[in-house]
Amino acid sequence: MDSSASEEKRVKMRYVKRWVMACVALGALVVVVGCNSAPAPAPTVDTKAAEEAVRKTDADWVTAAKTGKAEEWIAFYTDDAVVLPPNEKTVVGKDAIRKPIADMMALPELAISWAPTKVEVANSGELAYLHGTYQMSYKGPDGKAVEDNGKMVEIWKKQTDGKWKCIVDMWSSDLPATTATK
Repeated sequence: MDSSASEEKRVKMRYVKRWVMACVALGALVVVVGCNSAPAPAPTVDTKAAEEAVRKTDADWVTAAKTGKAEEWIAFYTDDAVVLPPNEKTVVGKDAIRKPIADMMALPELAISWAPTKVEVANSGELAYLHGTYQMSYKGPDGKAVEDNGKMVEIWKKQTDGKWKCIVDMWSSDLPATTATK
C-alpha cells in the first residue's frame, strides 16, 4: 500500500507542477504581450474641418448680431459663458450676459460686425480660439455718429451635439480711452 500511495502522491505532484507551470507561462505571456503592445491610437480629428465649422458658426453669429435681437446673439454662448466687455466688469452666465448685450443691441442705429484673423483648433478637436477685429457704430445721445473699432478674442467649445458655442468672449477698442470732463 505504501508503493501505491507513493505513486498516487507522485501523480498528484506532477499534476500540480504542470498546473503551476501553465499558470506561470500564461502570466509571462500576458506580461510580455501587455508590455509590447502599442497603446490604441487616439482618434484622428480633422482640425481643418473643425476650423471651418468655427469660422462658419462665428459668421452666423455676426449675422445674428445684425438682427438687433439680443436673444439671437446670446444663443451662441454656453450657459456658463464668460464675457469680458471693455471698461466693464466680467459677466458670467447667460442670464447675467443678457442685460449688457440687450443694452448694446438697443443702441440707436447700431451697426456691428467682426471677422476672425486667425482660428486655431486644439488637436483634441474639443476647443478652439479665434482672434480678429470688430467695427461698430451707433447714434450717440447727442445725435452724432459714434464709431469704434478694435480687436476681439473668442474661445469656443464643441458641444455634445457637435455644435460649437462660445465659452469666453472679449473685445476692446483700438481707439484711445476718453476721459470724463467736468
